[in-house]
Amino acid sequence: MGSVLEATAGGLVVSCQAPEGHPLRSPDAIARLAECAALGGAVAVRVNSPEDVRAARSAVDLPVIGLHKVRAADRYLITPAWDLAAALADAGADVIAAEATGRGDLPIAELAARVHDELGLPLMADVATFEQGTAAWSAGADLVATTLSGYTMDSPQSTEPDLDLVARLALAGVRTVAEGRLATDSHVRAAFAAGAHAVVVGTAITDPLALTRRLYAATPASAR
Repeated sequence: MGSVLEATAGGLVVSCQAPEGHPLRSPDAIARLAECAALGGAVAVRVNSPEDVRAARSAVDLPVIGLHKVRAADRYLITPAWDLAAALADAGADVIAAEATGRGDLPIAELAARVHDELGLPLMADVATFEQGTAAWSAGADLVATTLSGYTMDSPQSTEPDLDLVARLALAGVRTVAEGRLATDSHVRAAFAAGAHAVVVGTAITDPLALTRRLYAATPASAR
């Protein structure tokens, strides 16, 4: 576990994901995105589903953070069931990412213990609030990521990354991963200045469809 934590310290993690219906929605495309991330200097990649974990694992010699999104009524839940975590480990994930918001099938302390004892892997707890983050850390999570801030009703609603949450968690001694809406080099620098252990960037690197839409919205043609 220590080697993965050391490898990610002070580094950029690239989230290589594409939802159903996206032109990049295939394990081969995810593998190519992971290759680009590795060549660009990423210290790890974060991917969704066992199939994409296998694809990334075969393409890059970097730690693979595996998660499995499950659609709920309000949003996607992140690895909310034990069998999903186990399947990610079987696929070759080096870290299991799961949400620690109280919506999984196991309490966070039991999940952390089972990920450690049965899978032999570190746990990245995805949280939305300071209270969830400190609880997950106290329960044994190895990394606490701010992934869900802004996506739950109990967290600040913003289009900017929640760097205040990063700073509060880091100050409390939590090994914090800044994730969620980080899109610029300024965001990355600010996250590390706030005390982040590592920074995850996804859409701003790996989603040309979203990038094109954002830039297109700035053109006169978009108003026609």
